[in-house]
Amino acid sequence: MDMENIKSTWKNSQQGEKSQTELLMMTKINNHPKIQKIKIKFLIEAILLSVFLTVYYTGLDGATKPLWANAFLIVCTVAFIIVRFVGWLVLQNPVKDSNLKKSLRQFQTNLKKVALSILFTAFLSGSAFIIFFTSSIDFTREKYFLFAGMILGLLCAIYLANRNWISRIKAIKTTLDELDDSNF
Repeated sequence: MDMENIKSTWKNSQQGEKSQTELLMMTKINNHPKIQKIKIKFLIEAILLSVFLTVYYTGLDGATKPLWANAFLIVCTVAFIIVRFVGWLVLQNPVKDSNLKKSLRQFQTNLKKVALSILFTAFLSGSAFIIFFTSSIDFTREKYFLFAGMILGLLCAIYLANRNWISRIKAIKTTLDELDDSNF
């Protein structure tokens, strides 16, 4: 395509003028696709865990389990939901300063805190589920292997979640390094 064709195509293209409100809606962080995915993931987790908490006592023989196992399961599950909600709120408002570098540094610090708390509550919740389901069974050799498999599965899930958070935090650090290099 030669330059004249490009010019004529450009002139004939429809000018997509946006109103001020449309531009504001496009730039809002709430409309970011990743935030939307996190919101949907949070809602699904919250709904499923709430349903679980309402039916586990009768449906999964919670009455036959020790009181401490029931309490630990409830506390860890509620903490799991609350920490994710707080993390979602942190992601909703990443820019808190007029200076982009300061804002990104603060966001990186907040993200590290959120990641640590999410990983900790995920570990506690996974442990609570394992403890709840194994608290009143008689262990045999095969059941010990299954128990070890559950623990190994929990540790693998936490490891993978940790890697995911490290990559998110590293992306922000890379952006900060690029801003430092450009003397912005």
